[in-house]
Amino acid sequence: MSIHSNPPVKIALVDDHQLFRQGLANLVHQVDPSFKVVQDFGHGQEFLKWYKNESDLDLVILDIHMPVLNGYQTAIEVRQRFPDIPILALSMMDDETTLVKMLKAGVNGYLNKDIEPEELKKAIHSVVKQGYYHSEYIAGKLVSVIQSPGGHNGMTEEINEQELRFIELSCSEYTYKEIADIMCLSVKTIDGYRARLFEKLDVRSRVGLVLYALNQKLVSLEELNS
Repeated sequence: MSIHSNPPVKIALVDDHQLFRQGLANLVHQVDPSFKVVQDFGHGQEFLKWYKNESDLDLVILDIHMPVLNGYQTAIEVRQRFPDIPILALSMMDDETTLVKMLKAGVNGYLNKDIEPEELKKAIHSVVKQGYYHSEYIAGKLVSVIQSPGGHNGMTEEINEQELRFIELSCSEYTYKEIADIMCLSVKTIDGYRARLFEKLDVRSRVGLVLYALNQKLVSLEELNS
Protein backbone atom coordinates (compact mmCIF):
# COMPACT_ATOMS: atom_id res chain seq x y z
CA MET A 1 0.00 0.00 0.00
CA SER A 2 1.34 3.43 -0.97
CA ILE A 3 2.10 5.87 1.85
CA HIS A 4 0.58 8.77 -0.11
CA SER A 5 -2.72 7.70 -1.61
CA ASN A 6 -3.49 11.14 -3.03
CA PRO A 7 -1.72 12.51 -6.11
CA PRO A 8 0.49 15.51 -5.34
CA VAL A 9 -0.99 18.99 -5.53
CA LYS A 10 1.63 20.92 -7.51
CA ILE A 11 1.96 24.52 -6.35
CA ALA A 12 3.94 27.57 -7.48
CA LEU A 13 4.66 30.45 -5.07
CA VAL A 14 5.04 34.05 -6.26
CA ASP A 15 6.22 36.51 -3.59
CA ASP A 16 9.02 39.07 -3.61
CA HIS A 17 10.14 38.37 -0.04
CA GLN A 18 12.49 35.40 -0.24
CA LEU A 19 12.46 34.58 3.48
CA PHE A 20 8.67 34.58 3.59
CA ARG A 21 8.55 32.53 0.40
CA GLN A 22 10.83 29.87 1.87
CA GLY A 23 8.85 29.80 5.10
CA LEU A 24 5.58 29.49 3.19
CA ALA A 25 6.98 26.62 1.11
CA ASN A 26 7.97 24.79 4.30
CA LEU A 27 4.53 25.43 5.80
CA VAL A 28 2.74 24.22 2.66
CA HIS A 29 4.70 20.96 2.81
CA GLN A 30 3.98 20.55 6.52
CA VAL A 31 0.20 21.07 6.47
CA ASP A 32 -0.41 18.27 3.97
CA PRO A 33 2.08 15.72 2.58
CA SER A 34 0.24 15.77 -0.76
CA PHE A 35 1.13 19.46 -1.28
CA LYS A 36 4.31 20.02 -3.30
CA VAL A 37 5.84 23.41 -4.09
CA VAL A 38 7.44 22.81 -7.47
CA GLN A 39 8.83 26.29 -8.04
CA ASP A 40 8.90 29.77 -6.49
CA PHE A 41 9.39 33.24 -7.95
CA GLY A 42 10.08 36.80 -6.85
CA HIS A 43 7.49 38.46 -9.10
CA GLY A 44 4.87 37.72 -11.72
CA GLN A 45 7.07 38.19 -14.75
CA GLU A 46 9.42 35.44 -13.58
CA PHE A 47 6.47 33.11 -13.12
CA LEU A 48 4.97 33.85 -16.54
CA LYS A 49 8.32 33.28 -18.27
CA TRP A 50 8.56 29.86 -16.60
CA TYR A 51 5.00 28.61 -16.81
CA LYS A 52 3.97 27.13 -20.14
CA ASN A 53 1.66 24.20 -19.48
CA GLU A 54 -1.42 24.20 -17.25
CA SER A 55 -1.21 20.43 -16.76
CA ASP A 56 2.08 20.87 -14.90
CA LEU A 57 0.56 22.94 -12.09
CA ASP A 58 -2.51 22.75 -9.84
CA LEU A 59 -2.35 26.10 -8.06
CA VAL A 60 -0.58 29.47 -7.97
CA ILE A 61 -0.24 31.20 -4.59
CA LEU A 62 0.23 34.84 -5.45
CA ASP A 63 1.33 37.85 -3.42
CA ILE A 64 -0.23 41.19 -4.39
CA HIS A 65 2.44 43.84 -3.81
CA MET A 66 5.53 42.90 -5.86
CA PRO A 67 7.97 44.72 -8.15
CA VAL A 68 8.10 44.35 -11.96
CA LEU A 69 4.70 42.65 -12.26
CA ASN A 70 2.45 42.81 -9.22
CA GLY A 71 -0.19 40.30 -8.16
CA TYR A 72 -3.08 42.16 -9.75
CA GLN A 73 -1.33 42.41 -13.13
CA THR A 74 -0.12 38.82 -12.87
CA ALA A 75 -3.62 37.51 -12.11
CA ILE A 76 -5.01 39.25 -15.19
CA GLU A 77 -2.23 37.80 -17.38
CA VAL A 78 -2.72 34.29 -15.97
CA ARG A 79 -6.48 34.50 -16.57
CA GLN A 80 -5.95 35.55 -20.18
CA ARG A 81 -3.29 32.96 -20.99
CA PHE A 82 -4.25 30.08 -18.71
CA PRO A 83 -7.92 30.52 -17.76
CA ASP A 84 -8.21 27.20 -15.89
CA ILE A 85 -5.31 27.49 -13.47
CA PRO A 86 -6.53 28.34 -9.93
CA ILE A 87 -5.06 31.39 -8.18
CA LEU A 88 -4.97 31.89 -4.42
CA ALA A 89 -4.07 35.47 -3.49
CA LEU A 90 -2.11 35.93 -0.28
CA SER A 91 -1.44 39.39 1.14
CA MET A 92 -1.10 41.53 4.24
CA MET A 93 -3.81 43.73 2.75
CA ASP A 94 -7.28 42.67 3.88
CA ASP A 95 -9.25 45.81 3.02
CA GLU A 96 -12.38 45.55 0.91
CA THR A 97 -10.97 47.56 -2.01
CA THR A 98 -7.98 45.26 -2.45
CA LEU A 99 -10.20 42.19 -2.18
CA VAL A 100 -12.66 43.48 -4.79
CA LYS A 101 -9.82 44.38 -7.13
CA MET A 102 -8.25 40.93 -6.91
CA LEU A 103 -11.59 39.17 -7.36
CA LYS A 104 -12.18 41.27 -10.47
CA ALA A 105 -8.78 40.13 -11.72
CA GLY A 106 -10.00 36.54 -11.49
CA VAL A 107 -8.46 35.03 -8.36
CA ASN A 108 -10.19 31.97 -6.89
CA GLY A 109 -9.45 32.75 -3.27
CA TYR A 110 -7.99 35.40 -0.99
CA LEU A 111 -6.10 34.95 2.28
CA ASN A 112 -4.34 37.23 4.72
CA LYS A 113 -0.69 36.37 5.44
CA ASP A 114 -1.35 35.98 9.16
CA ILE A 115 -3.60 32.93 8.63
CA GLU A 116 -3.36 29.79 10.73
CA PRO A 117 -1.80 26.68 9.07
CA GLU A 118 -5.14 24.85 9.14
CA GLU A 119 -6.84 27.62 7.18
CA LEU A 120 -4.06 27.52 4.57
CA LYS A 121 -4.59 23.78 4.21
CA LYS A 122 -8.35 24.23 3.93
CA ALA A 123 -7.97 27.02 1.38
CA ILE A 124 -5.63 25.04 -0.88
CA HIS A 125 -7.90 22.01 -0.86
CA SER A 126 -10.97 24.16 -1.49
CA VAL A 127 -9.49 26.08 -4.43
CA VAL A 128 -8.10 22.93 -6.07
CA LYS A 129 -11.20 20.77 -5.56
CA GLN A 130 -14.08 23.27 -5.62
CA GLY A 131 -12.61 26.20 -7.53
CA TYR A 132 -12.98 28.84 -4.83
CA TYR A 133 -12.16 29.84 -1.26
CA HIS A 134 -13.14 33.15 0.30
CA SER A 135 -13.41 32.41 4.04
CA GLU A 136 -15.42 35.04 5.89
CA TYR A 137 -15.42 37.52 2.99
CA ILE A 138 -17.94 35.66 0.89
CA ALA A 139 -20.46 33.28 2.39
CA GLY A 140 -23.84 31.62 2.01
CA LYS A 141 -25.53 31.63 -1.36
CA LEU A 142 -22.92 33.98 -2.86
CA VAL A 143 -20.89 30.87 -3.69
CA SER A 144 -23.52 29.94 -6.26
CA VAL A 145 -23.07 33.32 -7.94
CA ILE A 146 -19.34 32.63 -8.31
CA GLN A 147 -19.74 29.10 -9.59
CA SER A 148 -22.95 29.11 -11.65
CA PRO A 149 -23.21 31.27 -14.79
CA GLY A 150 -26.62 32.84 -14.99
CA GLY A 151 -27.28 32.67 -11.26
CA HIS A 152 -30.18 34.79 -9.94
CA ASN A 153 -31.98 34.40 -13.29
CA GLY A 154 -34.55 37.09 -13.82
CA MET A 155 -33.34 39.20 -10.90
CA THR A 156 -31.87 41.88 -13.18
CA GLU A 157 -35.34 42.93 -14.26
CA GLU A 158 -36.20 43.75 -10.62
CA ILE A 159 -33.33 46.22 -10.28
CA ASN A 160 -34.26 49.79 -11.11
CA GLU A 161 -32.05 52.25 -12.96
CA GLN A 162 -30.73 53.96 -9.83
CA GLU A 163 -29.90 50.65 -8.17
CA LEU A 164 -28.12 49.50 -11.32
CA ARG A 165 -26.05 52.68 -11.32
CA PHE A 166 -25.21 52.08 -7.66
CA ILE A 167 -24.06 48.51 -8.47
CA GLU A 168 -21.87 49.80 -11.32
CA LEU A 169 -20.23 52.38 -9.05
CA SER A 170 -19.79 49.76 -6.32
CA CYS A 171 -17.61 47.85 -8.78
CA SER A 172 -15.17 50.76 -8.69
CA GLU A 173 -12.81 51.82 -5.94
CA TYR A 174 -15.07 54.70 -4.86
CA THR A 175 -16.15 54.85 -1.23
CA TYR A 176 -19.87 54.85 -0.48
CA LYS A 177 -19.66 58.58 0.33
CA GLU A 178 -18.03 59.25 -3.04
CA ILE A 179 -20.73 57.17 -4.75
CA ALA A 180 -23.36 59.31 -3.00
CA ASP A 181 -21.68 62.48 -4.31
CA ILE A 182 -21.47 61.11 -7.87
CA MET A 183 -25.15 60.12 -7.82
CA CYS A 184 -26.11 63.45 -6.17
CA LEU A 185 -27.77 61.58 -3.33
CA SER A 186 -27.36 61.57 0.43
CA VAL A 187 -25.24 58.96 2.17
CA LYS A 188 -28.40 57.81 3.94
CA THR A 189 -30.09 57.14 0.58
CA ILE A 190 -27.03 55.20 -0.63
CA ASP A 191 -27.11 53.15 2.58
CA GLY A 192 -30.73 52.35 1.76
CA TYR A 193 -29.82 51.18 -1.75
CA ARG A 194 -27.08 49.01 -0.32
CA ALA A 195 -29.33 47.41 2.31
CA ARG A 196 -32.11 46.71 -0.20
CA LEU A 197 -29.75 45.22 -2.77
CA PHE A 198 -28.01 43.03 -0.17
CA GLU A 199 -31.42 41.64 0.76
CA LYS A 200 -32.75 41.44 -2.82
CA LEU A 201 -29.68 39.68 -4.21
CA ASP A 202 -29.03 37.63 -1.06
CA VAL A 203 -25.44 38.84 -0.71
CA ARG A 204 -23.61 39.99 2.41
CA SER A 205 -20.96 42.38 1.17
CA ARG A 206 -19.88 44.81 -1.52
CA VAL A 207 -17.86 41.94 -2.95
CA GLY A 208 -21.15 40.15 -3.53
CA LEU A 209 -22.43 43.07 -5.60
CA VAL A 210 -19.28 42.97 -7.74
CA LEU A 211 -19.59 39.24 -8.36
CA TYR A 212 -23.29 39.61 -9.13
CA ALA A 213 -22.54 42.37 -11.67
CA LEU A 214 -19.85 40.29 -13.37
CA ASN A 215 -21.98 37.16 -13.36
CA GLN A 216 -24.98 38.97 -14.89
CA LYS A 217 -22.71 40.86 -17.34
CA LEU A 218 -23.98 44.18 -16.03
CA VAL A 219 -20.37 45.31 -16.26
CA SER A 220 -17.36 43.81 -18.01
CA LEU A 221 -13.83 43.22 -16.74
CA GLU A 222 -12.63 45.80 -19.25
CA GLU A 223 -14.95 48.42 -17.75
CA LEU A 224 -13.97 47.49 -14.21
CA ASN A 225 -10.25 47.65 -14.93
CA SER A 226 -10.28 50.85 -16.96
